[in-house]
Parts: sequence; C-alpha cells; structure tokens
Amino acid sequence: MKKSLILYILFFGFVTLSYSQNSFDSKVSGSGPVIILIPGLASSGEVWKETVAELSKTNTCHVLTLPGFAGQPAENLTNGFLPIVKSEIAEYIQQLDQPVELIGHSLGGFLSLQLANEHPDLISKAIIVDSYPFYSAAMNPAATAEMMVPMAKQTKSMIVNSNPEDFESQQTASMPMMTTSTARIPQLVDWSMKSDRATVGQAIYELMITDYRQNLNTLKTPILVLGAWHAGKDYGMTAKSVKSNFEQQYQLAENVQIEMAPTAHHFIMWDNPDWFLAEIQNFLK
Repeated sequence: MKKSLILYILFFGFVTLSYSQNSFDSKVSGSGPVIILIPGLASSGEVWKETVAELSKTNTCHVLTLPGFAGQPAENLTNGFLPIVKSEIAEYIQQLDQPVELIGHSLGGFLSLQLANEHPDLISKAIIVDSYPFYSAAMNPAATAEMMVPMAKQTKSMIVNSNPEDFESQQTASMPMMTTSTARIPQLVDWSMKSDRATVGQAIYELMITDYRQNLNTLKTPILVLGAWHAGKDYGMTAKSVKSNFEQQYQLAENVQIEMAPTAHHFIMWDNPDWFLAEIQNFLK
C-alpha cells in the first residue's frame, strides 16, 4: 500500500472562447500558430495560466481540461480512459485543419507522446513535461506491464474507495513532493477533490500498466522532454541519474531532446517558470 501511494504521488499532473462539444473542456486565446496544452492527472487547464499568458502573444493556445478532472464532468469508463480521450483530442485537432504543436504535463505528456507518434500529419512538434513512455519503469527499471497489474489494481482501489477526509489528507500531505510553490498546494488539493475519483483511479491504472517504449521506434516528430529530479534529491536522485532514466526510456525515438529543470519538482511550469518558458520558446523556434 505504501509503495502504491508513493507511485501515485509521483504521477500527480486569458480566455476568449470556450468549446464544450467534447468530453474535455477547451479554452482558446491568442493568435498565430496553434499550440494545444494538456494538463496532467486531476489538474485543471488553469495549470497553464502563466505559460499561456506568454505563449498567446505569438500563438493561438487551446487549453484543455480532461473529462472527470478538476470539476469537468466525467465520461463513461466502460472502454477505458486514455484511449478514448486520445481519440477525441485527435478528432479535435483534425477539425482545426492545420498541424499543431502539443505541450503536455504528466498524463497530458503521455497523451501528447502517443498523439505525436500516431498522428505525425497532425502534430509538428511536442513538448513532454515530466512524463515517461512507461511510468512504472521510472520507479522500477525492471518493471513490466504484466507485473504491474496487481499494484495498479491496488492503487486504483485505494483512490476510489478512500473516504473524502482520508483522500484529502493524503493529497495535502503529498503535494510538497509535487511543487516547491507552497502557495499552489491548496489549488492542487482543490482540483483533486473536485475530480471524479473513478476517473482518476482508472487513469492511473492505465498509466501504470501501459508500456509505450517500443512504440517509439516509429516516432519521427521532434520531441522536447523536460524532466524534474529535485523532489528526489534527499533520496539519492541527481539530475544526471534521472536524465539517464529519461534517455533510456526515450532511446528509440528518432528526434528527441531531453533537458532537466534546475530545481523544479513535478510542476516545472510553476517551480522554474523562466527556465520553462525559455526552453519551450527556443524549441518552438
């Protein structure tokens, strides 16, 4: 149970128009080439607020909030979560009738990676923020999708069946591992408490048992991976060791650049905002 909780903790991922025809919410601002920003597990699109304030000066930014997260209505989970959302985002991009750039954080980064690989005609570049092709291998390099099923089921059950008070306490206690910006912690907890627990549980279950590493041998789209390591510095992690893990997981991708944030925890966009924006803008140029 303790290992499951730690794994779950480490996963946790200017508006002018609003679109509601999809299961996800989309808010659009700015003008220019299109960037789609996808938040992580249980996060609102508001996580990108400061990022979009800058990027919308030169780009049209579509900021998503995924179904079941941060107050967005949940969808039927009969056919799973990630495959359905991925398909809907791909359809959304097709309707824009132009190639787009993706920026995804955590779970949103995993979706962005899949979309960039499976729809190269739709995605010109993708920026993956602290996300892996196989999350479970980030904790245990020897992990396989099959061996992770029992732990994934246990983690899902823990999330779904915790009473609200215990769940809120768990979220509050875990958030200092997610961001150095203490003023943001109440917002993260609020988003988590407003999220549909069944959706969160299903999403984390699918992430834990999905190994996408071998699929990257077909990935041609330019990818920038921004990694975080600083939350684990007291446990022996270094920028070098964590970058090595990223390099191992992304080794089959043809055109990938990996950069490590200086002192950020999981929410790099909040903890090292100047570095984060500079990396994005340089890559997009």
